[in-house]
Amino acid sequence: MLKMISPLIFILLFANPLRAAGLPRTDLNAIRAADISGTVKAPGAPRPATARRPRALTNWTVMYYSTTKDALRYSLMWQLLEMKKTGSTDKVNVVVQAAVPVKHADGSISTTTYRLALGKPGEPNHLDSMIEAMFKAGGAIDESVIAEFKDDIIWQQNSTDTGDWHKVADFTKWAKTNYPARRYVFVIYGHGNGFFDQKKTPLEKGTLIDVETKNYVTLPELRLLMQATGRVDAFVMTSCIMQMGEVAWQIKDYTDVIVGSSELMLSVGYDVGELLRTLNGSASVSSETLGEGIAASYVNLVKQLTKAGAHASVIRTGQLSAFGRKLDAWVDAEMALNDRTAIDKAIPLTARFDIFGVTLATSAAVASRVSMSGDLYDFVRLVLENTPKDTPAQQRVHETGQALMAFIAGGLIDKYYYTGVSNTGYDFSRAHGLSVHVPPVKIIGGSWDAFAKFLETDYWTLPFANETKWGAFLSWIYGRK
Repeated sequence: MLKMISPLIFILLFANPLRAAGLPRTDLNAIRAADISGTVKAPGAPRPATARRPRALTNWTVMYYSTTKDALRYSLMWQLLEMKKTGSTDKVNVVVQAAVPVKHADGSISTTTYRLALGKPGEPNHLDSMIEAMFKAGGAIDESVIAEFKDDIIWQQNSTDTGDWHKVADFTKWAKTNYPARRYVFVIYGHGNGFFDQKKTPLEKGTLIDVETKNYVTLPELRLLMQATGRVDAFVMTSCIMQMGEVAWQIKDYTDVIVGSSELMLSVGYDVGELLRTLNGSASVSSETLGEGIAASYVNLVKQLTKAGAHASVIRTGQLSAFGRKLDAWVDAEMALNDRTAIDKAIPLTARFDIFGVTLATSAAVASRVSMSGDLYDFVRLVLENTPKDTPAQQRVHETGQALMAFIAGGLIDKYYYTGVSNTGYDFSRAHGLSVHVPPVKIIGGSWDAFAKFLETDYWTLPFANETKWGAFLSWIYGRK
C-alpha cells in the first residue's frame, strides 16, 4: 500500500498493471511498493559504450526517458518489457534511458542508470511471466529482469543524477544522432507537478524528479531541454498534473502535439506496446492521430483496472498562439467590466485537480479547496453562468468567453478522453483537457507571499504568465501590484 504522506509531498499513484496486460489477477499486497534495503554498491565507472554504427534513417525513433528510482520502478519495468515484445525494427527505433534499483546475485543493491537501444524482440509469453514474477517479488528489481535487455545495453552507470535536465538532453541528442528518423516520439516517465516547481530542500517536487538526488527539471529547464532536443512529432508526459497551459507554453515550439493529464496519473501509464504497433504500421500517421491513440490507451487501461477515474488529452501546439489571443480577449473583457462577483462565485465551484497530492494524505474536499490547478473551460463556463447580460461590458464578457470555450473544445484540444471522477471529486466530463493556475479557495500559507516561499520558479516569470494576459488577470484577483 502507499505510505501516507504530507500534502506537499507528491508521488504518482501505484496500480496493478497485470490486469490491464491480460495476465492473472495478482494480490496488490504482493506487488506493493516495498522499501529498498540491502548493501548499495559504490558508484562505478560507466560501462563502455557498445560499439555500434549509427543506424540508417528510419521512419520513427521513440525516445523514452525515466527518472524512476522508487515504487514506480515496477510499472516502469513493465512498460520496458512491453516494448521489448516488439523491440526495434527496420521501421522504428526504440531507445531508452532509465534508472532502476537492481538486486544482484550477491544480495547487494545498486541504483543503475541504463541506456538501451532495443534490438530483437523477446518472446511475449516469457516476458509476461517475467512481469508477473517481478510484481510478486517486490523490492528492488532482480537482475534477471535486467538480463532480458543484456544485448540492448549501450551504457550503464551507478548513482547518476537523472533529474538534471542536461542528462536528459544528452540522451535525446545521442538518440537523434545515432538513431536518426524522419519522425520522433519523446516520452517522459516520472513524477510531475505542473507549474509548481517546489524548492528542492526540504521538499521533493518538480518534473522528472530524481528521488535520491532531489534534483528535477524545472519549467524553465523544460524549455531548455526541448531547445536542445529539437523538434519532435509528439511529446508524451507520463507524469501527474502536467497538462497545463503553463507547461504547454514552454514547449509549444518544439512538438506538434502534447499528450498528458491534468490530474494525478496511475503509474500504469500509456499502452506503449500499442504505440509501437501503430508506428510500425504507418510511417505517415498524423501526429494528432498518434496522440489520440496514446491518450485513449491510458484511459482504456484505467477502465480495465476499474479505478475511480482518469483523463488525458491531446493539445495541438499549433493552436496555442490563437488560444492565447482568445484568452487575452476574455481577460480584457473581464478586467474592463471590473466586477469580481461572478469570478468569486466560480472559484469554489471550478473542477480542480490535486496539484499538491493532498488526496494521498487527506480528503478530496481539502484537496479541492487548496488546489491551484483548475480546468480553464469549466472556470470560464462558471463565470459566464454568474454574469448577467444587461450591459455592453457584460455582453462582451459573454461574447469573448464563449469564443474562448469553443476554441478550447474545438481547436486547441484535438481529443479529450476520460472516465469517472477526479481525485478531488469532480466528474471528468466537466473538464475539457486543459488546466491552468486558477486561484484556490484557500491558499496554502494564507497569502501569495507566504505561498511563494515554496516556489523555486517564480510563477510571474513564466512565459505563459507574461506572453498572455493570464498573469495580469491573476495579479488582479490576488491584489498584487
